[in-house]
This record gives sequence, C-alpha cells and structure tokens, in this order.
Amino acid sequence: MKSNGSWLSTLNPSCKLIAHLLVMFLLMGISDPVITLCLWLLAVVIGITLGGWRLSYLLRRLLPYTLFFVLIFWMLAAFGKGEHVLWQWAWFRITEESMNNGLTIGLRMLGFVTYGLLFTSTTDLTALMMSLIHQLRLSPKWAYGMLAGFRFIPLFQSELQQMKSAHKIRGYKQKNSWKAFARYALPLFTQGIRKSERIAVAMEARGFTGTRDRTYYLTPVMTGKDWIYAASLLLAAGCIAWLLPW
Repeated sequence: MKSNGSWLSTLNPSCKLIAHLLVMFLLMGISDPVITLCLWLLAVVIGITLGGWRLSYLLRRLLPYTLFFVLIFWMLAAFGKGEHVLWQWAWFRITEESMNNGLTIGLRMLGFVTYGLLFTSTTDLTALMMSLIHQLRLSPKWAYGMLAGFRFIPLFQSELQQMKSAHKIRGYKQKNSWKAFARYALPLFTQGIRKSERIAVAMEARGFTGTRDRTYYLTPVMTGKDWIYAASLLLAAGCIAWLLPW
C-alpha cells in the first residue's frame, strides 16, 4: 500500500476506511442492479476526480475481475429460478429474476473491488497503522506486528525470485507443482522465522514494550475535510440507495 499523492491520500486513513466499509455494507443489503451500478459508478467517479486515477489505470486493475463478473452473472442467470422466462435452451433457463440477481451480485463484487482499490491506492501503510493506533485505539503490538508482516511481503517476493533464478541456473526443473511448492515454501518459511526473531529482538532492544504510553514521530489527527468527505460519501450513497427507486 502506497499513497499516490492525490487529494484522497491526504485524508485520515481510519475515517476513510470506515466510510468505505459502510458503503460496502450498504451494497450488501441492496438487491437492485441499477442502484448497485450507480454505487459502483460513484466509486469510479471519486477515484478519477479525487483519487488521481487514470482511465488506463482503472481498466488495468479491473480487467482481471471482468471474467469473474461474466462467470458469476452467467451462473446465476442461466441456472437461477424465476417465473418470467426470457430465454430458454436445453438446460439453460434465463429468467428476469435470475438475470437481475446475477447483475446485482456481479456489480456488487465490482463495487467491493473498486472501493477497496480506492482505499489501498490512496493510503500509506505506515499512516494507516498510526491512524489505527490513535483514532481506533488499536494496540501498538498488533499495529506494529501487522506493519512488519506487510513489509515482509515484498521481501518474500524478491527472495522467491532469487531462489527460482538460482534453481534455473543449476538446471533444476520440477514438473510436479506440489513438490516445487514445498521446495520453495520451506526455505521461505525458515527465513521468515529468522527475520521475525531478529525484528522482535531489535524492537525490544530499542525499548518497545507495546504500551500506549510512548512517543510517536507521526500523530495523525481528524480534520474537517475528513468529516466532510465521509459525510458526503455516505450522503451520496444514501441518496442513491433510497431516493433512486422513487
């Protein structure tokens, strides 16, 4: 998670996270495909206008999920139940109810992905953990533990690439995927344990005890623009959900 320098990246991560989660919960309770589509378009508009997204970036990120959208829509539409039959052939039976259900579930999935991407692409990981400590009262032990865990991910990726390159130079070829997984997983797991022990010793040596009575280099606070963004997002989503059917 890295901030992209947009206006959304200047907001408090906790406030932004709660606002996006509330919209996701609202998506879970909606069964109208038109309303679900409008809520998804709301996230797209916010990402382009305030999140620093480009259309090419959005298409590149959402393109892998279009296949799942099509598959989910087809499974729910072709094999669903309903009374108003729109098309039927062999064992495929598309009804108006099943098609609406398929569109709703597929667009809901895209909405979850888009709102999650809107948060992760505009949020710095360190700022998120500091905000969780100060605004949501998360224990520093959990926050710094999660921060260290997220930092391990790129390290594991680089080490895995180095092991693959070393095996390739030595002429190693493994056709069985399970054996290859075990061959790579065991060294990575061992190195992960060693790194975690070194980090724990280093933090204890520097006086980290996990208590809240300590000083912080960064202390995030809630400002007016955070409340304005959260209220505006929830108000817009509420208006779409309640006023659009009328």
